[in-house]
Amino acid sequence: MKALSCAISGLLLLLSISCNRAPAPPAPARTGSATTENYPSLAAQTKEITDAFTNKDYQKVLEMTYPKVIESGGGREKMLAAMKDEIAQMKTDGVEMLSTNPGPPTQFVHDGGSIYAVVPLTLKIKAQEGIFQTEGSLIGISADAGANWTFIDAAGADDKDLKVLPPSALAQLKLPPDKPPVKISG
Repeated sequence: MKALSCAISGLLLLLSISCNRAPAPPAPARTGSATTENYPSLAAQTKEITDAFTNKDYQKVLEMTYPKVIESGGGREKMLAAMKDEIAQMKTDGVEMLSTNPGPPTQFVHDGGSIYAVVPLTLKIKAQEGIFQTEGSLIGISADAGANWTFIDAAGADDKDLKVLPPSALAQLKLPPDKPPVKISG
């Protein structure tokens, strides 16, 4: 079970790399009463990145990853290599991603000209001990009024792991708490 927990943690953190730069000064933030209907491309693009991740299309995952995450992770090639290494280690440990399904966004924050949305995820993972389901979340970020979105993994992350986001936006986001994986079969 420890290998599964480590694999899940690694899997959920593939999209999120810590940033050691000094944070930008806070800008005023506001939470909106926005809904998914206001941002139809969010649902489509969230599905696109989760499908790319499940199907091991890591180039597509990186295309849709928040650029500051890629920058803080050492660049595109370094992140791609790290993703491939992590997945190879998971395979060696007998862990395989079966599906990643996004839910409807739970929150929208407008800050400094960008929109931030918390999108819950349900992941199914096959391990030697059986099939497990766990929950995570992404933060979708749009700098063009919701037409295009990039993403950062927020599952199991605390504020220090998300310093690539403006502090004022991060302070407004209500991220779901960590939940342990649940065995759902065999």
